[in-house]
Amino acid sequence: MNVKLVVFDMDGVLVKSRSSWEKLHKHFGVCARENFIKYLSGEITYQEFMLLDTLLWFQTKEKIHRKEIEQVLLDEEFVEGAYETIKYIREHNIQTMILTSGIDILAHYVSEKLGIDYVLANSLVFDYEGYLVPGGIANVPLLDKDKVLRAWALRKNIDLHEIIYVGDSVYDIFVFLSGVRSIAFTCNPNIAKWANTYFCTKRLDDVGEYIVKLAFNNT
Repeated sequence: MNVKLVVFDMDGVLVKSRSSWEKLHKHFGVCARENFIKYLSGEITYQEFMLLDTLLWFQTKEKIHRKEIEQVLLDEEFVEGAYETIKYIREHNIQTMILTSGIDILAHYVSEKLGIDYVLANSLVFDYEGYLVPGGIANVPLLDKDKVLRAWALRKNIDLHEIIYVGDSVYDIFVFLSGVRSIAFTCNPNIAKWANTYFCTKRLDDVGEYIVKLAFNNT
């Protein structure tokens, strides 16, 4: 199998937190469930969802500096074996990417620490003094990750069949079914059944070994 790119979801796959958005909601003591339901039901766009979510944070603080956001998000643990997995894949001349509907501040931090080539994530916006501006840039809407990856791959002249995708949640299923070679990093059978294969483990090492074997047609 010709593999040019391995794409990883971030939250729950490369880092232990399930959601970078939820980390911030918890920090500011707010609940975004109502906004989330509106987005899932199609009442609002993801851009509107981001605006409403960030506005919630301003209910508790008049001004929010980027440093505070960074302090919350970058207090993160990597999934066991994440370093070794990315290193092993890159040693075999296969490029890597983070594709996440999480926040770019964390995604770029993870990319830098692990040595990942590309990042697609949602962006928060700050003014010239570093204070948060409500809203952001919806680069990767949660329900459109497959469309975002397809458009990016087209620009890079990479066929979807040359991509392996590793995800862990119900929101990765559309990517699993998009034409990539899919790996579910989960023990949930209702998610795993939609991927080409799955790994029920807390470590990422086995996934990396499987990817390299697959890339060189040894499995």
